[in-house]
Amino acid sequence: MTEKSELTYWIGVSHLPRWTSERTNKFIIQILNEKKLNWNEFFQLDRNGWTDLYDLNEKEINDLENVKNEIPKLSFISERLINEGFDIIPINSSEYPKILKENLKIKNSPPIIYTKGYKKILSEDTVAIVGSRKAGNQALNFTNEIAKQCVENKKVIVSGFAKGVDKQALDSAISYNGKSIIVLPQGILTFQTGYKNYYESIVNGNVLVLSTFFPLAGWEVGLAMARNTYIYGLAQEIFVAESEESGGTWQGALDGLKRKRKVYVRVPEKDEKNANLKLIELGAIPVNLNLETKKLEYSIKSENKENEIHLEVNETVNDFGIKNSNFEENLVALLKLGEFTSKEISLKLKIDWNIKKLTDYLKKNPNIKVIKGKPYKFTIAEVFSPSMF
Repeated sequence: MTEKSELTYWIGVSHLPRWTSERTNKFIIQILNEKKLNWNEFFQLDRNGWTDLYDLNEKEINDLENVKNEIPKLSFISERLINEGFDIIPINSSEYPKILKENLKIKNSPPIIYTKGYKKILSEDTVAIVGSRKAGNQALNFTNEIAKQCVENKKVIVSGFAKGVDKQALDSAISYNGKSIIVLPQGILTFQTGYKNYYESIVNGNVLVLSTFFPLAGWEVGLAMARNTYIYGLAQEIFVAESEESGGTWQGALDGLKRKRKVYVRVPEKDEKNANLKLIELGAIPVNLNLETKKLEYSIKSENKENEIHLEVNETVNDFGIKNSNFEENLVALLKLGEFTSKEISLKLKIDWNIKKLTDYLKKNPNIKVIKGKPYKFTIAEVFSPSMF
Protein backbone atom coordinates (compact mmCIF):
# COMPACT_ATOMS: atom_id res chain seq x y z
CA MET A 1 0.00 0.00 0.00
CA THR A 2 1.20 3.52 -0.80
CA GLU A 3 2.33 5.40 2.32
CA LYS A 4 -0.10 7.97 3.70
CA SER A 5 2.33 10.83 3.08
CA GLU A 6 2.72 9.73 -0.54
CA LEU A 7 -1.06 9.64 -0.97
CA THR A 8 -1.23 13.19 0.35
CA TYR A 9 1.19 14.34 -2.34
CA TRP A 10 -0.74 12.35 -4.93
CA ILE A 11 -3.88 14.32 -4.10
CA GLY A 12 -2.04 17.62 -4.50
CA VAL A 13 -0.30 16.70 -7.76
CA SER A 14 -3.41 15.18 -9.35
CA HIS A 15 -5.47 18.36 -9.01
CA LEU A 16 -3.00 21.06 -10.03
CA PRO A 17 -4.96 24.05 -11.39
CA ARG A 18 -5.30 24.17 -15.18
CA TRP A 19 -3.00 21.20 -15.71
CA THR A 20 -4.47 18.82 -18.26
CA SER A 21 -4.56 15.10 -17.53
CA GLU A 22 -1.94 14.59 -20.21
CA ARG A 23 0.44 17.15 -18.72
CA THR A 24 -0.04 15.74 -15.23
CA ASN A 25 0.47 12.15 -16.37
CA LYS A 26 3.64 13.00 -18.27
CA PHE A 27 4.93 14.82 -15.20
CA ILE A 28 4.18 11.77 -13.05
CA ILE A 29 6.03 9.50 -15.48
CA GLN A 30 9.02 11.84 -15.48
CA ILE A 31 9.30 11.94 -11.68
CA LEU A 32 8.38 8.39 -10.66
CA ASN A 33 9.48 6.31 -13.66
CA GLU A 34 12.32 8.20 -15.30
CA LYS A 35 13.92 9.88 -12.27
CA LYS A 36 12.98 7.03 -9.90
CA LEU A 37 11.93 9.43 -7.15
CA ASN A 38 8.96 9.24 -4.83
CA TRP A 39 6.88 12.32 -4.00
CA ASN A 40 8.53 12.84 -0.62
CA GLU A 41 11.93 13.03 -2.32
CA PHE A 42 10.69 15.32 -5.07
CA PHE A 43 9.07 17.80 -2.70
CA GLN A 44 12.21 17.95 -0.55
CA LEU A 45 13.83 19.80 -3.45
CA ASP A 46 13.55 23.58 -3.53
CA ARG A 47 12.61 25.83 -6.41
CA ASN A 48 16.17 25.89 -7.77
CA GLY A 49 16.37 22.10 -7.66
CA TRP A 50 13.20 21.78 -9.70
CA THR A 51 14.44 24.33 -12.23
CA ASP A 52 17.80 22.59 -12.65
CA LEU A 53 16.45 19.06 -12.97
CA TYR A 54 13.10 19.38 -14.71
CA ASP A 55 11.51 21.12 -17.67
CA LEU A 56 9.05 23.25 -15.70
CA ASN A 57 7.85 26.76 -16.47
CA GLU A 58 7.27 29.52 -13.94
CA LYS A 59 3.57 28.78 -13.49
CA GLU A 60 4.18 25.07 -12.97
CA ILE A 61 6.83 25.73 -10.35
CA ASN A 62 4.47 28.10 -8.54
CA ASP A 63 1.74 25.46 -8.63
CA LEU A 64 4.07 22.86 -7.13
CA GLU A 65 5.18 25.26 -4.42
CA ASN A 66 1.51 25.77 -3.56
CA VAL A 67 1.14 22.00 -3.17
CA LYS A 68 4.07 22.00 -0.75
CA ASN A 69 2.46 24.81 1.24
CA GLU A 70 -0.94 23.07 1.27
CA ILE A 71 0.37 19.73 2.58
CA PRO A 72 -1.13 20.20 6.08
CA LYS A 73 -4.62 20.70 4.61
CA LEU A 74 -4.17 17.91 2.09
CA SER A 75 -2.94 15.60 4.84
CA PHE A 76 -6.15 16.23 6.76
CA ILE A 77 -8.18 15.27 3.66
CA SER A 78 -6.20 12.08 3.03
CA GLU A 79 -6.55 11.08 6.70
CA ARG A 80 -10.29 11.64 6.53
CA LEU A 81 -10.61 9.56 3.37
CA ILE A 82 -8.68 6.66 4.86
CA ASN A 83 -10.45 6.81 8.23
CA GLU A 84 -13.90 6.87 6.61
CA GLY A 85 -13.21 3.83 4.44
CA PHE A 86 -12.50 5.46 1.09
CA ASP A 87 -9.78 4.19 -1.24
CA ILE A 88 -7.26 6.47 -2.94
CA ILE A 89 -5.98 4.81 -6.13
CA PRO A 90 -3.16 6.56 -8.06
CA ILE A 91 -2.62 5.84 -11.74
CA ASN A 92 0.52 3.76 -11.00
CA SER A 93 -1.35 1.44 -8.62
CA SER A 94 -2.07 -2.17 -9.58
CA GLU A 95 -5.65 -1.48 -8.44
CA TYR A 96 -6.15 1.29 -11.01
CA PRO A 97 -8.62 0.02 -13.65
CA LYS A 98 -6.81 -1.16 -16.77
CA ILE A 99 -9.86 -0.36 -18.89
CA LEU A 100 -9.42 3.37 -18.15
CA LYS A 101 -5.83 3.34 -19.38
CA GLU A 102 -6.75 1.32 -22.44
CA ASN A 103 -9.65 3.57 -23.44
CA LEU A 104 -8.40 7.00 -22.41
CA LYS A 105 -4.63 6.60 -22.83
CA ILE A 106 -2.17 9.04 -21.30
CA LYS A 107 -4.06 12.01 -22.71
CA ASN A 108 -7.29 11.60 -20.75
CA SER A 109 -6.75 9.03 -17.99
CA PRO A 110 -7.36 10.62 -14.58
CA PRO A 111 -4.13 10.66 -12.50
CA ILE A 112 -6.05 9.48 -9.44
CA ILE A 113 -9.42 7.98 -8.56
CA TYR A 114 -11.27 7.81 -5.27
CA THR A 115 -13.68 4.99 -4.48
CA LYS A 116 -16.11 3.83 -1.81
CA GLY A 117 -17.16 0.19 -1.81
CA TYR A 118 -15.91 -3.10 -3.19
CA LYS A 119 -13.11 -1.89 -5.47
CA LYS A 120 -12.55 -5.26 -7.17
CA ILE A 121 -15.64 -4.39 -9.21
CA LEU A 122 -13.21 -2.28 -11.27
CA SER A 123 -11.66 -5.43 -12.74
CA GLU A 124 -14.96 -6.97 -13.89
CA ASP A 125 -16.64 -6.69 -17.31
CA THR A 126 -18.42 -3.35 -17.64
CA VAL A 127 -21.22 -1.80 -19.70
CA ALA A 128 -22.28 1.85 -19.82
CA ILE A 129 -25.94 2.60 -20.54
CA VAL A 130 -26.31 6.30 -21.27
CA GLY A 131 -28.96 8.69 -22.50
CA SER A 132 -30.99 11.81 -22.06
CA ARG A 133 -32.17 13.15 -18.71
CA LYS A 134 -35.61 13.56 -20.33
CA ALA A 135 -35.71 10.15 -21.96
CA GLY A 136 -39.05 8.72 -23.06
CA ASN A 137 -40.63 5.46 -21.96
CA GLN A 138 -39.15 3.54 -24.90
CA ALA A 139 -35.64 4.54 -23.84
CA LEU A 140 -36.26 3.75 -20.18
CA ASN A 141 -37.75 0.33 -21.02
CA PHE A 142 -34.74 -0.36 -23.24
CA THR A 143 -32.42 0.67 -20.41
CA ASN A 144 -34.16 -1.65 -17.98
CA GLU A 145 -33.96 -4.58 -20.40
CA ILE A 146 -30.27 -4.02 -21.20
CA ALA A 147 -29.49 -3.73 -17.48
CA LYS A 148 -31.33 -6.99 -16.83
CA GLN A 149 -29.40 -8.82 -19.54
CA CYS A 150 -26.12 -7.37 -18.28
CA VAL A 151 -26.83 -8.63 -14.78
CA GLU A 152 -27.66 -12.09 -16.16
CA ASN A 153 -24.30 -12.05 -17.95
CA LYS A 154 -22.38 -10.92 -14.85
CA LYS A 155 -21.55 -7.51 -16.30
CA VAL A 156 -21.23 -4.35 -14.20
CA ILE A 157 -23.36 -1.30 -15.10
CA VAL A 158 -21.51 2.03 -15.22
CA SER A 159 -23.82 4.92 -14.29
CA GLY A 160 -23.36 8.69 -14.21
CA PHE A 161 -26.13 9.04 -11.61
CA ALA A 162 -27.98 11.65 -13.68
CA LYS A 163 -31.76 11.71 -14.00
CA GLY A 164 -33.33 9.68 -16.77
CA VAL A 165 -31.37 6.85 -18.37
CA ASP A 166 -28.40 6.89 -15.97
CA LYS A 167 -30.57 6.59 -12.87
CA GLN A 168 -32.77 3.95 -14.51
CA ALA A 169 -29.71 1.85 -15.38
CA LEU A 170 -28.46 2.00 -11.80
CA ASP A 171 -31.81 1.25 -10.18
CA SER A 172 -32.53 -1.60 -12.60
CA ALA A 173 -29.16 -3.21 -11.93
CA ILE A 174 -29.77 -3.03 -8.18
CA SER A 175 -33.30 -4.43 -8.51
CA TYR A 176 -31.92 -7.44 -10.42
CA ASN A 177 -29.19 -7.94 -7.79
CA GLY A 178 -26.46 -6.85 -10.15
CA LYS A 179 -23.40 -4.67 -9.69
CA SER A 180 -22.92 -1.00 -10.58
CA ILE A 181 -20.32 1.75 -10.58
CA ILE A 182 -21.59 5.26 -9.83
CA VAL A 183 -19.30 7.83 -11.49
CA LEU A 184 -19.74 11.11 -9.64
CA PRO A 185 -19.79 14.64 -11.11
CA GLN A 186 -18.38 15.90 -7.79
CA GLY A 187 -15.90 15.06 -5.06
CA ILE A 188 -16.15 11.71 -3.27
CA LEU A 189 -16.70 13.42 0.12
CA THR A 190 -19.71 15.48 -1.02
CA PHE A 191 -22.03 12.58 -1.88
CA GLN A 192 -23.39 12.10 1.63
CA THR A 193 -27.07 11.70 0.70
CA GLY A 194 -26.11 9.13 -1.90
CA TYR A 195 -24.18 7.07 0.62
CA LYS A 196 -27.24 6.97 2.86
CA ASN A 197 -29.57 5.98 0.01
CA TYR A 198 -27.27 3.26 -1.33
CA TYR A 199 -25.68 2.18 1.95
CA GLU A 200 -26.92 -1.40 1.79
CA SER A 201 -25.80 -1.92 -1.82
CA ILE A 202 -22.38 -0.43 -1.08
CA VAL A 203 -21.89 -2.58 2.03
CA ASN A 204 -23.04 -5.71 0.17
CA GLY A 205 -20.45 -5.10 -2.54
CA ASN A 206 -22.94 -4.40 -5.32
CA VAL A 207 -22.31 -0.66 -5.77
CA LEU A 208 -18.97 1.12 -6.04
CA VAL A 209 -18.92 4.92 -5.89
CA LEU A 210 -16.09 6.53 -7.88
CA SER A 211 -14.84 10.08 -8.38
CA THR A 212 -11.90 11.56 -10.26
CA PHE A 213 -12.30 15.08 -8.86
CA PHE A 214 -10.89 16.84 -5.80
CA PRO A 215 -12.52 15.12 -2.79
CA LEU A 216 -14.28 18.25 -1.51
CA ALA A 217 -15.48 19.51 -4.91
CA GLY A 218 -19.20 20.22 -5.12
CA TRP A 219 -21.43 19.47 -8.08
CA GLU A 220 -20.75 21.67 -11.13
CA VAL A 221 -21.93 21.62 -14.73
CA GLY A 222 -18.32 21.50 -15.91
CA LEU A 223 -17.59 18.48 -13.74
CA ALA A 224 -20.74 16.76 -14.98
CA MET A 225 -19.57 17.17 -18.57
CA ALA A 226 -16.03 16.02 -17.71
CA ARG A 227 -17.47 13.02 -15.85
CA ASN A 228 -18.97 11.69 -19.10
CA THR A 229 -15.48 10.92 -20.41
CA TYR A 230 -14.86 8.62 -17.46
CA ILE A 231 -18.23 6.85 -17.82
CA TYR A 232 -17.31 5.90 -21.37
CA GLY A 233 -13.71 5.21 -20.35
CA LEU A 234 -14.72 2.70 -17.68
CA ALA A 235 -16.95 0.71 -20.04
CA GLN A 236 -16.06 -2.12 -22.38
CA GLU A 237 -19.40 -1.72 -24.15
CA ILE A 238 -21.53 1.41 -24.62
CA PHE A 239 -25.30 1.44 -25.13
CA VAL A 240 -27.09 4.67 -26.02
CA ALA A 241 -30.77 4.51 -25.10
CA GLU A 242 -31.65 8.01 -26.30
CA SER A 243 -29.59 10.98 -27.41
CA GLU A 244 -30.28 14.55 -28.36
CA GLU A 245 -28.14 16.22 -31.01
CA SER A 246 -26.08 17.98 -28.35
CA GLY A 247 -25.06 17.49 -24.74
CA GLY A 248 -23.03 14.89 -22.88
CA THR A 249 -24.56 11.74 -24.39
CA TRP A 250 -24.11 13.03 -27.95
CA GLN A 251 -20.53 14.22 -27.41
CA GLY A 252 -19.61 11.04 -25.56
CA ALA A 253 -20.97 8.85 -28.35
CA LEU A 254 -19.12 10.86 -31.01
CA ASP A 255 -15.93 10.62 -29.00
CA GLY A 256 -16.42 6.87 -28.65
CA LEU A 257 -16.86 6.48 -32.40
CA LYS A 258 -13.79 8.60 -33.03
CA ARG A 259 -11.79 6.27 -30.80
CA LYS A 260 -13.12 3.24 -32.75
CA ARG A 261 -15.16 2.06 -29.75
CA LYS A 262 -18.21 -0.13 -30.22
CA VAL A 263 -21.18 2.13 -29.56
CA TYR A 264 -24.62 0.47 -29.69
CA VAL A 265 -27.61 2.74 -30.27
CA ARG A 266 -31.27 1.85 -29.80
CA VAL A 267 -33.23 1.99 -33.05
CA PRO A 268 -36.04 4.48 -32.31
CA GLU A 269 -39.73 4.15 -33.12
CA LYS A 270 -40.94 6.11 -36.16
CA ASP A 271 -42.67 8.77 -34.08
CA GLU A 272 -39.71 9.47 -31.78
CA LYS A 273 -37.80 12.72 -32.03
CA ASN A 274 -34.19 12.16 -31.06
CA ALA A 275 -30.73 11.85 -32.61
CA ASN A 276 -30.40 8.06 -32.41
CA LEU A 277 -30.62 7.56 -36.18
CA LYS A 278 -28.03 10.27 -36.72
CA LEU A 279 -25.59 8.38 -34.51
CA ILE A 280 -26.29 5.19 -36.46
CA GLU A 281 -25.57 7.06 -39.69
CA LEU A 282 -22.25 8.13 -38.19
CA GLY A 283 -21.19 4.55 -37.50
CA ALA A 284 -22.89 3.42 -34.30
CA ILE A 285 -24.26 -0.12 -34.21
CA PRO A 286 -28.07 -0.26 -34.30
CA VAL A 287 -29.64 -2.50 -31.69
CA ASN A 288 -33.17 -3.41 -30.66
CA LEU A 289 -34.65 -4.53 -27.37
CA ASN A 290 -33.47 -8.11 -27.94
CA LEU A 291 -29.89 -6.98 -28.62
CA GLU A 292 -30.20 -7.92 -32.29
CA THR A 293 -27.64 -5.84 -34.16
CA LYS A 294 -27.66 -7.02 -37.78
CA LYS A 295 -29.76 -5.95 -40.73
CA LEU A 296 -32.04 -3.60 -38.87
CA GLU A 297 -33.89 -1.60 -41.50
CA TYR A 298 -34.91 1.99 -40.97
CA SER A 299 -35.75 4.88 -43.25
CA ILE A 300 -34.80 8.53 -43.45
CA LYS A 301 -36.72 11.17 -45.37
CA SER A 302 -34.70 12.86 -48.09
CA GLU A 303 -34.47 16.65 -48.29
CA ASN A 304 -37.19 17.03 -50.95
CA LYS A 305 -39.51 14.78 -48.88
CA GLU A 306 -40.70 13.01 -52.04
CA ASN A 307 -38.54 9.93 -51.72
CA GLU A 308 -37.63 7.74 -48.78
CA ILE A 309 -34.13 6.31 -48.64
CA HIS A 310 -33.98 2.84 -47.10
CA LEU A 311 -30.76 1.64 -45.54
CA GLU A 312 -30.00 -1.90 -44.49
CA VAL A 313 -27.62 -1.37 -41.61
CA ASN A 314 -24.87 -3.76 -40.57
CA GLU A 315 -22.50 -3.22 -37.68
CA THR A 316 -20.15 -0.80 -39.39
CA VAL A 317 -22.53 1.27 -41.57
CA ASN A 318 -19.50 2.46 -43.48
CA ASP A 319 -20.40 3.65 -46.94
CA PHE A 320 -24.14 4.17 -47.49
CA GLY A 321 -23.99 1.60 -50.29
CA ILE A 322 -21.25 3.46 -52.19
CA LYS A 323 -18.75 0.90 -53.46
CA ASN A 324 -15.94 3.27 -54.51
CA SER A 325 -13.82 5.53 -52.34
CA ASN A 326 -14.30 8.74 -54.34
CA PHE A 327 -14.54 11.54 -51.80
CA GLU A 328 -17.05 13.73 -53.62
CA GLU A 329 -19.35 10.85 -54.48
CA ASN A 330 -19.37 9.70 -50.87
CA LEU A 331 -19.96 13.26 -49.71
CA VAL A 332 -22.94 13.64 -52.03
CA ALA A 333 -24.35 10.29 -50.88
CA LEU A 334 -24.07 11.39 -47.26
CA LEU A 335 -25.56 14.86 -47.74
CA LYS A 336 -28.52 13.43 -49.64
CA LEU A 337 -29.54 11.80 -46.36
CA GLY A 338 -29.98 15.02 -44.43
CA GLU A 339 -28.18 17.83 -42.65
CA PHE A 340 -24.77 17.32 -41.03
CA THR A 341 -22.17 19.42 -39.24
CA SER A 342 -18.54 19.48 -40.40
CA LYS A 343 -17.56 17.30 -37.44
CA GLU A 344 -20.17 14.69 -38.32
CA ILE A 345 -19.07 14.66 -41.97
CA SER A 346 -15.42 14.30 -40.96
CA LEU A 347 -16.22 11.44 -38.59
CA LYS A 348 -18.39 9.53 -41.03
CA LEU A 349 -16.22 9.90 -44.12
CA LYS A 350 -12.95 9.61 -42.17
CA ILE A 351 -11.54 12.80 -43.69
CA ASP A 352 -8.02 13.69 -42.60
CA TRP A 353 -8.70 17.44 -42.52
CA ASN A 354 -9.12 19.77 -39.59
CA ILE A 355 -12.67 21.01 -39.02
CA LYS A 356 -11.94 24.58 -40.17
CA LYS A 357 -10.50 23.41 -43.48
CA LEU A 358 -13.46 21.12 -44.11
CA THR A 359 -15.96 23.84 -43.18
CA ASP A 360 -14.32 26.30 -45.57
CA TYR A 361 -14.44 23.71 -48.36
CA LEU A 362 -18.11 22.96 -47.77
CA LYS A 363 -19.10 26.65 -47.62
CA LYS A 364 -17.35 27.39 -50.93
CA ASN A 365 -18.77 24.39 -52.79
CA PRO A 366 -21.66 25.55 -55.03
CA ASN A 367 -23.27 22.11 -54.90
CA ILE A 368 -23.68 22.18 -51.13
CA LYS A 369 -26.38 24.07 -49.25
CA VAL A 370 -25.21 25.89 -46.11
CA ILE A 371 -27.65 26.02 -43.19
CA LYS A 372 -26.62 28.82 -40.85
CA GLY A 373 -26.48 28.21 -37.13
CA LYS A 374 -24.11 27.24 -34.35
CA PRO A 375 -22.57 25.13 -35.70
CA TYR A 376 -23.16 25.34 -39.46
CA LYS A 377 -24.90 22.38 -41.05
CA PHE A 378 -24.65 21.21 -44.63
CA THR A 379 -26.86 19.32 -47.03
CA ILE A 380 -26.99 18.79 -50.77
CA ALA A 381 -28.11 21.68 -52.99
CA GLU A 382 -31.13 21.17 -55.22
CA VAL A 383 -29.08 21.40 -58.46
CA PHE A 384 -25.85 19.49 -59.04
CA SER A 385 -22.93 20.92 -60.96
CA PRO A 386 -21.24 18.53 -63.44
CA SER A 387 -17.85 19.79 -62.23
CA MET A 388 -18.34 17.90 -58.99
CA PHE A 389 -17.65 14.66 -60.81
